[in-house]
Amino acid sequence: MERIRAFLALDISEEVRREIGEFEKEIDSVGADIKLVEIENLHVTMKFLGEIDPNTVEKVYDVMSGLREEKFVMKVEGVGVFPNWRMIRVVWVGIGDGRERIIKIQRELDSGLAELGFERERDFVPHITVGRVRSPRNRDRLVQVLEKYRGHSFGSCVAERLVLKMSKLTPKGPIYSDLREVEFKQ
Repeated sequence: MERIRAFLALDISEEVRREIGEFEKEIDSVGADIKLVEIENLHVTMKFLGEIDPNTVEKVYDVMSGLREEKFVMKVEGVGVFPNWRMIRVVWVGIGDGRERIIKIQRELDSGLAELGFERERDFVPHITVGRVRSPRNRDRLVQVLEKYRGHSFGSCVAERLVLKMSKLTPKGPIYSDLREVEFKQ
C-alpha cells in the first residue's frame, strides 16, 4: 500500500498570497541561495504528518472533525526565520491577530493526533513558510530584505477551514492536493 506524504493546514487568501509573492520577488532579486515556495502552495502549516498509511487518513479526519471552531480573521504580518538569525534555514511570514486561535487549534489537533501515535510539537510558531535557504550565498543581502519587511503587513484573511493535504514531491517542486477538510462554523 502506497504511503501518503501529508500535513494539516489553513489556507490563505489570494490577496495575501499576492502580497507575499511581492516579498518573494524582492528576496529573489538579491541572489540568495533560497528555494522559494510557489505562490499557490503558501499556507499556514498546522501539523506535518510525514508519510502516512492511507488508512490513517480517516483517523486524522476524525480528529479534525472533533474541532468545534468558528471562522476567524488572521492578520498576516512580519517575517521571521528558523532556527535563528545567525543560521537562517527557513524564512517565514508571521501571524498577528488570530495567532492565539491558531495555537489553540494546533494544541487540540496535537492532542488528538498524539493518541494516533504522532509526535507532539514542541515549540509551535504559527507561520507561512516562504523559502528554504540552501547555502549562505548573499546572506547579508537576504537579511537586508528580511529586515525591511520585519514589521510589514501582508493583509488579513479569514480562516474558514482546516485542510488535510497530500504533498506529492516532483523535480519541479511539491504538488499539493486536498484530501479532507473541515469547515469552521460561521
